[in-house]
Amino acid sequence: MDKPFIALLIICLVSSIFSLHKYTSFWSMVLLVNYLIIFYLIIHTVRTRSQLRRLVYLIIGIAVFLSVFGLFKLIGNNPFPWWEYPEIALKTSRLSATYGNPDHLAGYTEMALPLVLGLFVFGYNRGIISILLYISFLLLAALVLSLSRGSWLGIIIGLVFMALCLLFDRHFKSKRIVIGIICSTLALAFIVISSTSVVERIVTLTQKDPETNLSSRILGWKGTIKMIKDHPLIGTGPGTYSTLFTQYQPPGLLNRRYMAHNDYLHFISETGLTLMAIVVWMLIVFYRKGFRRLKNPSRLVRGITLGAMSGTTAILVHSLGDFNLHIPANAILFTVLAAITASPIPKNT
Repeated sequence: MDKPFIALLIICLVSSIFSLHKYTSFWSMVLLVNYLIIFYLIIHTVRTRSQLRRLVYLIIGIAVFLSVFGLFKLIGNNPFPWWEYPEIALKTSRLSATYGNPDHLAGYTEMALPLVLGLFVFGYNRGIISILLYISFLLLAALVLSLSRGSWLGIIIGLVFMALCLLFDRHFKSKRIVIGIICSTLALAFIVISSTSVVERIVTLTQKDPETNLSSRILGWKGTIKMIKDHPLIGTGPGTYSTLFTQYQPPGLLNRRYMAHNDYLHFISETGLTLMAIVVWMLIVFYRKGFRRLKNPSRLVRGITLGAMSGTTAILVHSLGDFNLHIPANAILFTVLAAITASPIPKNT
């Protein structure tokens, strides 16, 4: 991943030099460098299977806390009032936990859930199989109650990716488990879709809330594309979208847009079209390294790698209609999952 990261730093640096708001771009570059430092810290410090296992348990533990706390908060029993955010929280009965926006809680959960399932389907440490199953149901419940349409699509694509990897893995013998998971997911999806609140949430794709429906998103994307056309080579500068989009915001959008609600368009508008080639390059390197790790004989390595790849796939899909990768907590987890997939095989200690 070194070469694509160097290329990313170069285009972001050039874009920052010619930025239309240099102060903002400077701090965005600082944030990017921090993410890269986290990536290489994981690469160079998580060297053993014991360290890898503890890291994954930490990610899952945080997801469990967020889900349980979110449930308490949803029913009006919030023990931590500093996580209330009345000034920014959406005025709906959706599970949000420590986040102001439920879609971002869903983003973290959809990256963590495949890690749990990866350990479960490979049967690593049979003593905790039942615990992993209960955790899976808890995280799935959090995803459902977040009423995040993007995360529903993302986790479905992520689980389909996981299922296909398992079905085509000649070393994986428990094909029936995959079939069972797919059938269970379809049954659960039918039950969830029959819920009134979920149906209402899906309906907002085309009607009801003018700020969250699909036509509003598309209108915002059209404005972002105009912004890209005016600055195709180096963009407007990292971090400058919220400041400069006011010049391109189309009539019909009721409120000021700080995010493009599409991370790809957002990043391209700030750094230029060259970013598209670098993103494709990164994805090729990422999945190539991941598929190589899936051939490792260790059930722990294969399970965590498949979970990390599936979680990353889920959030990449979700990012087509949201801005999870602009939320530091979720961007850090995304960075950690990428580092887990790209890191050398851990030692058996």
